[in-house]
This record gives sequence, structure tokens and C-alpha cells, in this order.
Amino acid sequence: MAGLGVHGVHGVHGVHGVHGVHGVHGVHGVHGVHAEGGESGSLSSGLTFTAEALTGYWDGGPAPAGYWTGASTFGPPADRSIELRRLDCLEPAARINVLGSEAMGLFDVAPDGTEIALYATQGAAGTRTRILSLAPPDLAALGEQLKWLRMAADLRSDRMNEIMMQKGDMLSFFGSQQHLNLYGKRWTAILLHALYITVAAQEQRIKHLCTVPRPIDLAPQVQPIIQTPGHSSYPSGHATESMAFAVMLAALRYTAGPGAAPGAPAFPAWFMGELAKTEAQQAADPGPDWLVLLLRLAVRIAENRTVAGVHFPVDSAHGALIGMACTLGFVGHCTGQGDLPTFNVSGNTWVDDCEDFTLALWRDAMTGSGNLKPTGAWTPAPNATWQGLPAVWDAALKEWQNEDVFA
Repeated sequence: MAGLGVHGVHGVHGVHGVHGVHGVHGVHGVHGVHAEGGESGSLSSGLTFTAEALTGYWDGGPAPAGYWTGASTFGPPADRSIELRRLDCLEPAARINVLGSEAMGLFDVAPDGTEIALYATQGAAGTRTRILSLAPPDLAALGEQLKWLRMAADLRSDRMNEIMMQKGDMLSFFGSQQHLNLYGKRWTAILLHALYITVAAQEQRIKHLCTVPRPIDLAPQVQPIIQTPGHSSYPSGHATESMAFAVMLAALRYTAGPGAAPGAPAFPAWFMGELAKTEAQQAADPGPDWLVLLLRLAVRIAENRTVAGVHFPVDSAHGALIGMACTLGFVGHCTGQGDLPTFNVSGNTWVDDCEDFTLALWRDAMTGSGNLKPTGAWTPAPNATWQGLPAVWDAALKEWQNEDVFA
């Protein structure tokens, strides 16, 4: 699973290993098919002499009739299977640029007075739907959070190895729950990479607009056991990304399994319904214990950042919410499923009501009069056959259903 680790922004940098799917390299001496082989002046010179020897003089006349067996006109694909074939033929860097551009266009972040607004961008017309409003905590609220860092510090010896590994690799931990073999789940890995690109971009933009101090800025006694990152404490990137991965894996597993049954609820409705249960109620259900484990892992990765001394609990509470909201929107774009929740939350309110960040507190805050309770609903714009992410979602889903991706 190390090959699927995630590296980069504060340790998370795309799905490492997807870059390694480069085609034919070193298979019993086969170093690549010309364009993928090593480049050198000697090779180019050899190719030049070979071409002259084999073809002789060429006047550049029209191509022989029938030599090209593909289409005669070119443009956006009319069929999603054609789009998947196109993506499959791209080298990894080009493919992730194509998908990353589409993913980045799904959301936008902008200030609105003292709040930060996360928008879903709706189609080519450029209309926006406000899906999340965040009010960062003030200095007094952050000061109230220091006691939780002190208590969390007692876990440092137990959590040290996790903390160090999760600086640059989250997916190995998710891979211990869900089988993420790169060859059997190639399109899943590509989908997770695209998800990471858009989630990391939104979190970093929100961080920059908030610029909240880190725990070490408030008290030297915090003594973090890892280097404190140089960007805003609020919201937590690890919480955002780990919850995004958990929700995406839950979406794939549910949609491929119980969600495929006739009359089954769409994933967003099912997922929000599961969150509304207590953890004990959910664990008692016959099917979704894998969801409990995914959520526990996402929260533990976030908690470890408080244990390490680099994040306040409120950073993780709202970071996890951002990760969930973005991923539901991302999945909504891929599937066309609507009725996604919107939120309006306050850092100070989280500190007053919940103080710490645990899975039970986070889930309870989504129900009743909780401070993370959804405030409304929104529906993604219809996707199109030329868009790549829905095609990648379909392929990833077939991987989870053990079906032929290109059938």
C-alpha cells in the first residue's frame, strides 16, 4: 500500500503510485514503445538513418486511403465510454491535468464579510451555489482549546509512528480497511487523486483567507513533536483530506453494493442518514460497520494532528466538514445525484458547544439543534458525456463490482 500513499501540501501530494503507471518499462528489457522510451541524441540519429533506409524519398503526399481507421471528424466525445478510452490513452501527467482541471472547476472560495463561503460552480454558465459558510474561531476561542492539546499530548508516545507516517501517507491506512491494490483499483486511485486536487485547493484557499495562528503561536508549552506547518491552523488539511477519502471510499463501496439494489437510496441521502445515527446504532446495523471504520480512521488521522501539537480540535471539526461537503459535491457531479446538504457554521460556536473533536461529537453536531446541522440542500448541474470525472467514476465503480471496466 505504500505505493498509494499521498504526498505534498503539508504531506499530501496526490496519489503517489498513479504517477508510476507509465506503460511498458523494463519488462524483460522492453524499455518502452518509442515515445515512452528513453530519449537521447544517439537514438534520434539512429531513427533518422533507419527511416531514410526504409522509406527512401518521401514527397509528403496525402496519406494512403484507408490507412487511418479512426474517425474522420474530431471533437468532444458523444459517449462516456469513448471519453474513458481517451483518458486511458493519456500519459499519467496529462490525464491528471485534464481531470484536475475539471475537478478544480467544481468549487470556488471567496470571503463574505467575516465569513468564508465555499461555492459549487454550476455548469458552463458559471453560476454558483453557496454550499458552506465558515466563521473562523477568534483568539479567545483558540485559547480555550489549549487544554485539549495538553490532554492530547499524553498520547504522543502511543501515536508517534502514526503521526510520522501520516505526514505523507494517508491512503496506506485506508488501504488497511479497503483493498486499494493499484492494479485492481487503478481508476479508483485516479479518482482519489482528482478528488485530492480539488479538496486540497479549497482547503488551502480557506486557510489563506483565515490565517489563524497555530497552537505554538499561543503557548510555547505546546512543544509540537513535528515541525509546525507554515500556513493557517484553521481548517485542518489532514482532517479535510482524510474525511474526503473516507467519504469517497464509502460512496464507491455503498454504490457498488447495497446502493445497487432496486429502490436503494442515493448515496448522499443514505450517508447523511447514517451520520444521523449514533455510532452505537450504526455499529448494531447488519451492513455499514465498514462505514464506522472509515469515519473512525478519518477522525483518528485528524486527532493525531492535535496530539502532535499542530492543530486545535476546532480545526479538525470544520476541516472534516469541508472534506465531506466537497466530496459529496464531487460525487454529485460524477453521478448526477442531488439533494446535497448545505452548512453554515461558526468556530466559536463549536468551541462553546463541543470543545473537543471526536467522531461522536461531530456526528451529534449534525443532528437536532447541533451546530453542524445542515441548513438546506442543493443539486449539482447535470454532467456531460465529454466530462472525464463521471467516466472515471463509472470505471472505478466497476472495479468495486469486479466488472470489466471497458465492457
